[in-house]
Amino acid sequence: MKKRKASNTAQTVAYLRALGNLSPIVPGFSDPMAEKFLSSSWEKRFEKGRSKLPKSPYPFWFRGMGICNQFRTVVLDRAILTALPFEQLVILGAGFDGRAWRLNGIENAIVFEVDHPNTQQIKKEKAAKYKPTAKELRFVGMDFTRDNLITSLTNAGFDPKKKTFWLWEAVIMYLTPEKVVDTLTATSNCSTAGSFIAFTYMAKRNKKIPASIFLKLLKEPVLSAYTIDEIADVAKKCGWNLASNTGIEDWKRELIPDSHLNRRNVGIQWYERIFIGKR
Repeated sequence: MKKRKASNTAQTVAYLRALGNLSPIVPGFSDPMAEKFLSSSWEKRFEKGRSKLPKSPYPFWFRGMGICNQFRTVVLDRAILTALPFEQLVILGAGFDGRAWRLNGIENAIVFEVDHPNTQQIKKEKAAKYKPTAKELRFVGMDFTRDNLITSLTNAGFDPKKKTFWLWEAVIMYLTPEKVVDTLTATSNCSTAGSFIAFTYMAKRNKKIPASIFLKLLKEPVLSAYTIDEIADVAKKCGWNLASNTGIEDWKRELIPDSHLNRRNVGIQWYERIFIGKR
């Protein structure tokens, strides 16, 4: 994270979602808000993608990543809607997430968007003219590596007695295992029965953290990864019971079984998985 600038990965993800919205590949994917959060330089890249329709708008080096982001969005949206009704939706590391504006079904929920103040300030400026679908939207600025999550949320009006859905998308892999445990424990400790958490994590490759030259160039390297059993054990010890744990091969089989996606054309996101836990 550079001073007074949004996260590079947050900008990249918004760009890929905006391109995907032009020509969805995964059934059920939609993110009309993504393009509204793009900076001027990313808008220019986005317009180049628009000019390539009806062919895929993704540059070839981003196609696998873009499709994976579509998978992730569809699976997480479905998890949120399946867990309704709940009164609070907390999005950790929200970046340029558009769910508070685009997700139908959360009209009775307060959305708390937690993120670094630099990224959040840019988003607030971009989003000021759009009305959220959610009952209310509250921005909670904090640095995950330094600030206390529960203190920050409490100051914003979070109520631990209310049923909550915690969404933690594309963040864990940039944190140390110690910080992951701290956050999972904190969210569990202030969640009432019936609350859920959904988070993405990086699966190990040959018992090691998968390497990504792209992320290293962005100066946002992968710091943690887990086997399927390891993450279930960590979550359980932190207070979250396993509801589901799926990856791209599961999503392909269900949503686009004829897809030719593989480790080579997807890249590091091939190892991303989604864990859903319940209190």
